[in-house]
Amino acid sequence: MLPNSLLSLVKFFLAIAIAAMSAAYVQAQAPAEAGKVLLAIGEVKVTRGGQTIPLAKGASLQAGDAVITGIASNAQLRMSDGAVIALRAQSEFKINQYSFNGKTDGSEKAELSLVKGGVRAVTGAIGRENKDNLKINAVVATVGIRGTGFNINVCEGNCFNPDKTPVKDGLYAGVFEGKIVVKNDVSVEAVGVNQYLYVADKDTAPKFILVPPNFLPDPLTGQKSAKPKGKSEAATDIPSLAVAVSAPAKAADAQVPTPSSPMPNVMGVTITQPPALASASTSPFTPDTIYNKIPTGDGSPAPTGTAAYILQKAEVWAGATGSDGLPIHSITPGSVATFQTVTNGTQVTQISSSFATPNIPGPGTTNPTVYAINGGQQMESGTWGGVVSWGRWANGNVLVGGYNNGQPINYAANSGFAYIVGVPTTTANLNQGAVSYTFNLIGASTPVPVSNPQGTWAVTSGTMTANFAKASINGNVGLFTNQSAGYGTYNMTFNGGISPSSPINSVSTFVSKVSGSLATCSGGCAGAGNVGFYGNPSPTAAGLAYNFNTGSNVVQGVAVFKR
Repeated sequence: MLPNSLLSLVKFFLAIAIAAMSAAYVQAQAPAEAGKVLLAIGEVKVTRGGQTIPLAKGASLQAGDAVITGIASNAQLRMSDGAVIALRAQSEFKINQYSFNGKTDGSEKAELSLVKGGVRAVTGAIGRENKDNLKINAVVATVGIRGTGFNINVCEGNCFNPDKTPVKDGLYAGVFEGKIVVKNDVSVEAVGVNQYLYVADKDTAPKFILVPPNFLPDPLTGQKSAKPKGKSEAATDIPSLAVAVSAPAKAADAQVPTPSSPMPNVMGVTITQPPALASASTSPFTPDTIYNKIPTGDGSPAPTGTAAYILQKAEVWAGATGSDGLPIHSITPGSVATFQTVTNGTQVTQISSSFATPNIPGPGTTNPTVYAINGGQQMESGTWGGVVSWGRWANGNVLVGGYNNGQPINYAANSGFAYIVGVPTTTANLNQGAVSYTFNLIGASTPVPVSNPQGTWAVTSGTMTANFAKASINGNVGLFTNQSAGYGTYNMTFNGGISPSSPINSVSTFVSKVSGSLATCSGGCAGAGNVGFYGNPSPTAAGLAYNFNTGSNVVQGVAVFKR
């Protein structure tokens, strides 16, 4: 029998060993961290283990958590694989399953649920290599993620049109990078960049919608977090999420930075960001480089002769009002028989149905193929490669075929008729096979609102990819505006298909606000356009005629790219 003192010592060390083993067991069983809270504004809570507790910046997240935001509240989460997730007000987002060991070896997996409300996300490492390892259940459908940036919103009587009327309930989805796959009990649809989808319920096939719902884009950029009384008066900017992310090298404890150039790669197109502005400024900024000036291009002679030409235009007729309540405006492409350069006080371009004698119709007649400067000015212009020319006529009288009963239209300096005209790529040369061409911006017209201009616009950057193997067009144009109400920098993306039978193809446009004090297009502005290919035996230049609707106006213009 051991002495009492020795027996007590044995019991003491045994207790320590048991306690250590218990602690190690508990630590081994503790859930792994799935991510952290980057930002919590307003009422942000988590439901965990049957309890609901408040969430603050830096709080840890784990599998099984359900994050809930209240009225006028939002949150940003950074997952351990580098994904960034922003929850809008009155949302519930659940982390059903989450596993990431820092490697994309097939063991990584995340299953998430949007129970209600909306989310904007840029995905991380999970799903990048193994496409089926990341999905979000969204009430009426499952969203498969393919390494992307997207918005989804579940509407249940809480989504409204701009006029405050309610929209149909269901799931709305949009993509700003990569693609997603939306599947319900009826069918499956792949959604690409600047495409938008609506799913009414589990038993109704998903449907594409042409214009993004005003409530869907929710970049949470430029909003401010309210500070309690007695705290610092400074407000915290909610950073933009339009930035590519990768698996972090350390714990997710840093706020997502505002993106700097370059922006993400979108389907083969590198999206460049317009110049950054100081947030304290209101209107003094002028971009270092602008493309809407006179002259631009390579200075080669404009194409002349009797060949067939194609015309892309962005035109306004202030003499009549369209169905949208604005002056009639058009970007419909056309064709002209001839094209020539003339001198009329200054070097100008004239497009006419007759090369030898420009056919200027008299009052009371119309001729839709005639466009001529008639006392106005060439506000911007350029030529390139001897195959394409562009410009804008304004600040005086301009003849625009089909308008004003054959009489000239008087345009203000910040309005006018913008055009691209040149030798089209022939149908035979449009069938390029497995070829992808990249085009860079060389010139543009000044973007002009069709009604009541209250400031100036400029074109600051641009690029375009024409992928003939996939019959697709994708690109972007950087924009800047200086208005009486403030300033803003914007990124306009455009995309569409390529037809082997026509040098001009329709595209859709979407404008996103990057920075600035203006509220214009804060939630995104959609529009339309067309892209034309110029030059033979392969397209050496491309032109874009575009517009976008700001909600109260339409802005339009043209831009030219070289290969």
